[in-house]
Amino acid sequence: MLASSVTMVLSQRLGRRLCQSCKKVEKHDSKVLLSMGFSEDEIENLVTFGPNGCPECNGLGYRGRVGFFELMEVTDEVAKAISAEVPEDQLRKIAVQEGMTPLRNAALQKVREGITSVEETLRRTVAHKESLPAYLVNPDREHYEDGDGIIREGNTDIDFFKLIRGSLTVIKNGKKIAELTEPGEYFGEMAAITGEQRSASIIAQGRCTVKRYPGDKINEIVAKYPDITSQLFKTMTMRLYKSNKIILKLAGGAGRSQRPPSPPNTRR
Repeated sequence: MLASSVTMVLSQRLGRRLCQSCKKVEKHDSKVLLSMGFSEDEIENLVTFGPNGCPECNGLGYRGRVGFFELMEVTDEVAKAISAEVPEDQLRKIAVQEGMTPLRNAALQKVREGITSVEETLRRTVAHKESLPAYLVNPDREHYEDGDGIIREGNTDIDFFKLIRGSLTVIKNGKKIAELTEPGEYFGEMAAITGEQRSASIIAQGRCTVKRYPGDKINEIVAKYPDITSQLFKTMTMRLYKSNKIILKLAGGAGRSQRPPSPPNTRR
């Protein structure tokens, strides 16, 4: 009933707004900033402000309030998750994938803009440890046209991908050897695992959409996120099974001619 009747859910926290007349630049340990949710790329040039105190703010350093908002829209994917009664952490991940900005992220943006302080963000919001890191929550979504190359045979890049919609052609040595047509199927992961050159090319067959994941994070994914690991394992197991069937088929004739004789019947 919730999935069909609720269109969106809003969560709100109020934090103190820095006095714009006397706020001062503050320095924070990089580990603290990382634990809050800031990315490594922005920390070096990040400027944060803190309270100081002046007659306009009665010496408090803060004047007024600012809102931190988290809006979850009940999209089709969120509705499916609600109907399936998934755990809260899984619902949060899906909602973020569908565009929701968590409260902590909303507060971090106010810190970047110099509207509130690091201290106030830590006091009023919580970082959810179970949430996936940014590169998994919102990986790069790429769109390809017919004939576009996604992976090139012989290349040494190690990113891997997930098919969202459309179909792909697998080409090795100039010959088509397979197709990828199932949404949710991963491909290109072997290069991330082994670090070896691409064994085949992946070409778009018509319009298609894929998600790109950084291959240098494969160990972290395997260690920490069983839902992603499970999909990768299933994909690799199925490919190993198919390869094994081909090998057995090609070696079938020789296998029968070299089969050892049956043991003698020892029954009396």
